[in-house]
Amino acid sequence: MAFLNLRRTLNSLCVTTLLCPVAAHCVELDELSELDYLNDLPITFSATRLPQTLSKAPASITIIDRRMIDASSATSIPELFRLVPGMQSYHTGNNTSAAAYHGMSNKFSSRMEVMIDGRSTYIPLFSTVIWETLPITIADIERIEVIRGTNTVTQGSNAFLGAINIITHTPLSDQSDVIQYTHGEFNTRNIQAEHNQKTTNGHYRVSTGILGNDGNSFANNEQDPYLKRYISFEGTISPTLLDTITVDLGYSEGYSSIGDISPKADWDFKRREFETSFQQINWSHILNGSDELKVSYAHSVNNFDARQLTAEEVSHSLQQPLSIAQEFIDANPPALITETGNIKQHDLEITLKQQPSFHSQLITGIAYRASSAKSRQLLNTDEWVKEENTRLFTNWEYSGFNDWTINTGALLEHTSNSTRVSPRVAANYQLSEHSSIRTSVSRAYRMPSLLESNFERIIYIPTPYTSTFGEVYDYEFLANEDLSPEKLDSIDLGLMISWPELHSQLDTRIFYENIENGITPSYQLLDSTMQASAPLDNVYRVYMNRAQWSNRGIELQYKYQSDGRLKPLLVVNYGYIDSNGYRNDGNQHGSTTDIIDRLETRNPMHTASALASITLPSRLQLSLTHYYLSSVRWQEGVKSSDEPNASYHRTDLKISKAFKLSPKSDLKIAVIVQNLLDKPYSEFYAANMFEQRTYLQAQLSF
Repeated sequence: MAFLNLRRTLNSLCVTTLLCPVAAHCVELDELSELDYLNDLPITFSATRLPQTLSKAPASITIIDRRMIDASSATSIPELFRLVPGMQSYHTGNNTSAAAYHGMSNKFSSRMEVMIDGRSTYIPLFSTVIWETLPITIADIERIEVIRGTNTVTQGSNAFLGAINIITHTPLSDQSDVIQYTHGEFNTRNIQAEHNQKTTNGHYRVSTGILGNDGNSFANNEQDPYLKRYISFEGTISPTLLDTITVDLGYSEGYSSIGDISPKADWDFKRREFETSFQQINWSHILNGSDELKVSYAHSVNNFDARQLTAEEVSHSLQQPLSIAQEFIDANPPALITETGNIKQHDLEITLKQQPSFHSQLITGIAYRASSAKSRQLLNTDEWVKEENTRLFTNWEYSGFNDWTINTGALLEHTSNSTRVSPRVAANYQLSEHSSIRTSVSRAYRMPSLLESNFERIIYIPTPYTSTFGEVYDYEFLANEDLSPEKLDSIDLGLMISWPELHSQLDTRIFYENIENGITPSYQLLDSTMQASAPLDNVYRVYMNRAQWSNRGIELQYKYQSDGRLKPLLVVNYGYIDSNGYRNDGNQHGSTTDIIDRLETRNPMHTASALASITLPSRLQLSLTHYYLSSVRWQEGVKSSDEPNASYHRTDLKISKAFKLSPKSDLKIAVIVQNLLDKPYSEFYAANMFEQRTYLQAQLSF
C-alpha cells in the first residue's frame, strides 16, 4: 500500500527533527517565558479529586496536553495512549481498538477506568470501554490525565490498574468555532464541527460530526466498514457567585464490524449497530472560603444490536430442514454475533471538599451506581439483570511537615456479593525546589463486573423434541455466584525532576504489583446430573478466580517543551515490565488435568515511544513519532501454543501548515502518514496487519 519512497529523506528528517529542540534550547537558555516557569506546576485533580501539582500527587500521572495532541499522528483517541509509559494501544480490527495498562488483557480491557469529564464510560455488560462509540473525537479534547497505577481509592474498582480522565475543552480555553474534514485510507471521510459561545452567566459548547470509512478489502471481497454520527453539548451557568451548574449531553449512533481476525479467506465480518446517549448534571456550591459541596448525577444508555440469524442460515449451519431450523430459532433466538445487549446506568455522587488548615485539604464522598443489562446472548435471559454498587471514599493531604507531603485515602465499596476496603498511603519528599521523590503503598480490590458475575450461555432443544420445555442441549458458559473480587497489593517509588531553565521534566516510576484471585474463564467438567441432561459435551466454561501474577518494572517519561521561536517539543517514553504468574484454563478437552497458561509472555516486556515537533517561522509544523513494542502473546489474540506477535517499530510523520485568513480565522492543512516506512506488523491478532496509512486533514477556525 506504500506510495512514498522516503527512506533517505527520512533519515535526514529524523536527525533534523530530533536535533532542532537541542539547538533551539542552546539559543533560548536566557529567554525564559511564562511557560518555562509553569512547566513543573500543572494542576491535576484525577489522583485524589483534590487540586495538586504533579510533585505532590500520590501517583504517577501522565498529562497529554493539547500541544502533544496537535503534534501527534493519532487519528483516534486510543492511539494517543501510545504516548504513555507502560500503556499499550492496539487495533483489534480496522475500526475497533483497545487500550490497556500493564497488559494482561484481551480485546476487552477490564482493569482500567476511563472517564470523560469525570463520567465513567465503562460498559459493565462487556467489562470494558467501547471506544468507537464515544460521542467525542480527538478534536474535542483539551487534555488527558492518565493515572499510571491503581487508583481504586479515588475512582472505584474499575480503576484497578489505572485510570484515564479525558477532559474536553470549553470556550474558556478555546473561543473559536471549528470545522474539520479528514480524508484518507479506506476512503475515510470524517467531518466535525464545533461551536463555542460565552453568555452573561456562563458558556456552552456544541460539537457534532459524522465519521466513517469503507474498511479494509479482503481476499473474499468482504469489508469491515464503520460509521458514527454524534452530537454533544456542554453548558455551564453561574446563577450566583457561589454556585455553578454544568450540564453535559451526548448522543451517538452508527455501526462497526467486529469479530476475531482470522487468516481464513472465507472469514465473514459481523456488523454491529450501536446507539448511545448520556445526560450529566453537576452542581457545585462554595461554602466557607475554599470549602466546596458538589453533587453529580449521570444517566447513560448503551444499545448494541445485530440482526437475527434467518432460518435459512441456521438450516445450512445445522444441516437440518427449515422447519427444524425455525424451531431451533424459537428456542434459542440467535443473533449474528454474541456481543449485543442493552445497558442502562445511573450514577449519583456527593462530595465535600474542605481545607481544615492552611497545610491540609480533605475530600469525602459517597457514590451510588445502579446498572442494568439485558442480553439473551450473554445473560441467557430476556429480563433485565441488575447490579448495585455503593462507595464511600476519602482522601486527605497534609503538607505541614518540612518538605513532606502526606496523602492518605480509603475506599469502602459494597456490592450485592462483596464488601471491600481499598486503602492507600503515600509520602512525597521535596528534595529541592525542582525535584521530589514519592513512595506509596496501596491495596485495591476489583469487584466482578456484571458480565463476569452473570455470563451464561445455554443451548436448548426445541420443545417438539423434548418431554419438558427447556431441556438443555449443551452448557456452553455458566454463571458463578461465588466469584470473589480480584486483589492487588502494590508499591511504587517515583522521582520527578524539572529543569525550568532547560524547559525539561523527567518522571520516573519503579513499581511492584501483585495480583491475586484474578478472574479468568476456565473450563470445568459437568457433574453427573448435568451430563445426563446435556449430551453434546461434558465440559463448560465459567468465570473463576484462577489467575495470579506479579508485575515489576520501571517507567520513564522525559518532556522538553519550550514556547520559544521554533516551539520545540520532545517527549520520550519507556516502559519495562517483568511479569510472572499463571492462569488456570481448566479441563479444556474433558480430561482431569487442568491446563496452565503461563503469563510471562502475555505482557510486552518493553514499550517505547518518542514524539518530536518543531514549528518553523512560516507556521509550518513538522512532527515525527516513533513507537516500539516488544513481542507479546495477547490473551485471546494469540494462543499460548502459537508464536507470539513479533516486536515492531513504527514511525509516523505529520506535516501541517497554518494560513491566516483574517484576524479571527485560520486554516490549517495537515498530511498524516502512519507507518511511514511501510513495514507491516501484526496488532493483537497475528493476521491483523497494520500497513501504511495516509490522511489529509483540513481545519477551519473562525
